[in-house]
Amino acid sequence: MVIIFIFMAGNVHGDIAFVANINGNWDLFIAGDNGQNPIQLTDTPYDEKDPSWSYDRKQIVYSTSDGKLNIVNIETKNSRQLPSGLYKTPQITPSLSPNGQYVAFAQFLPGKRDQTDLMLFDMKFETTRTLLEQYAIQMWPAWSPDSRHLVYTNTHCSSECGRIIQELWLARLEGRWARQLLMTNAFCQQPVWSRDGRQIAFSSDKSGNYDIWVFSVDSQELKQLTFEKSLDIKPAWSEDGKQIAFISSRSGFMKIWIKDLHSGKLKDLNIFQEKSAEFKDIAW
Repeated sequence: MVIIFIFMAGNVHGDIAFVANINGNWDLFIAGDNGQNPIQLTDTPYDEKDPSWSYDRKQIVYSTSDGKLNIVNIETKNSRQLPSGLYKTPQITPSLSPNGQYVAFAQFLPGKRDQTDLMLFDMKFETTRTLLEQYAIQMWPAWSPDSRHLVYTNTHCSSECGRIIQELWLARLEGRWARQLLMTNAFCQQPVWSRDGRQIAFSSDKSGNYDIWVFSVDSQELKQLTFEKSLDIKPAWSEDGKQIAFISSRSGFMKIWIKDLHSGKLKDLNIFQEKSAEFKDIAW
């Protein structure tokens, strides 16, 4: 089945949101798409994780190491904690819908360390409902540009397979419907849609090493994007779909790299110049 999504124009600039450790704690920052003018948005005793932009680029939703979801205003740097969902259990991997209505996230079930459900938090009414009740662990929901579908990961097996197999699935917002999108027999993670809805980038160890891959929604083709013998994870699309940023250990420690999809050229963002820093969890 081929699904076509309509690109929605909006007031968008090229800032990259990311989590970095420059003083012993993982905090949330933004910087220009060339790494210039970094701005620190959080300074808490917790580690910030998994930033997700609002479509108007005025807010970022993210999770913290205490299992809570938060949202920060870019201009004021004021943040607030979102309600705890259906259970008092950790909430992880939030994603804010392009229409601003929902935050999708995964939440662990009470008393179960190896099972989560996908949840939807309504930003207007501040209510939470279960999107999918599916066996095992669902993580990293990511919205289609029209806010009608979510791509996410579902763990198929672990110890019985001798390794963790985690595949991409597709869920529809209206109705509790989902289907498996790929069958890679690998560990796939951190999917993200291009802004025109035609491609999904993700990280996978399908080739024996964690690399960035791209799945074409139109042609159903799968393409490997990086080939370095390093850890390449957490892809993020540029607005025009011509570049992908990702986190890589290829320089010896975790940094942000950007690949131009036309020329194939790579560059690393030396954001903090002389300061020693490590990076994770980016959103563009």
